[in-house]
Amino acid sequence: MSTRFRGEHLLKNAAGFLAGAQHLSRDDRHSREILLHQIACAIELSLKSFLQSRGWSDEQCRLEIRHDLTKALDAAEGLGFRPSYPDLHPLVAILTPYYCRHRIRDLAAHEPALLSPQQALKATEELISDVRAACSKGSGLGGPSSRSS
Repeated sequence: MSTRFRGEHLLKNAAGFLAGAQHLSRDDRHSREILLHQIACAIELSLKSFLQSRGWSDEQCRLEIRHDLTKALDAAEGLGFRPSYPDLHPLVAILTPYYCRHRIRDLAAHEPALLSPQQALKATEELISDVRAACSKGSGLGGPSSRSS
């Protein structure tokens, strides 16, 4: 029997946003906008899931993090989270200014694209896997050493 952790519902929602992004196969501006928004939502929710598993309240996440992916990642790392995918930080750095201001449309319209959809998907998949591992083990340490084989 698996033990549920605080914030698990956020991680499930994050996985749902990621699945939606994975289904977008066209590379037009509209598809890119939807894909990038789904990825940003998945990142936000997975990091907030980690924070809640470490005692943050939903209200604290709303007030202190809002939609700032950089703040969320910094807060999670401050609590010992270590993402395994090296391109997560650059992805978050590119997404955050657009996502915080509800301007993903502008990021999607940028030519050439500032983000590789495949790398963004991979980084988000790894993030969700790291959060799931950290929360299920209670270690807070993400990364390959804390994953189940």
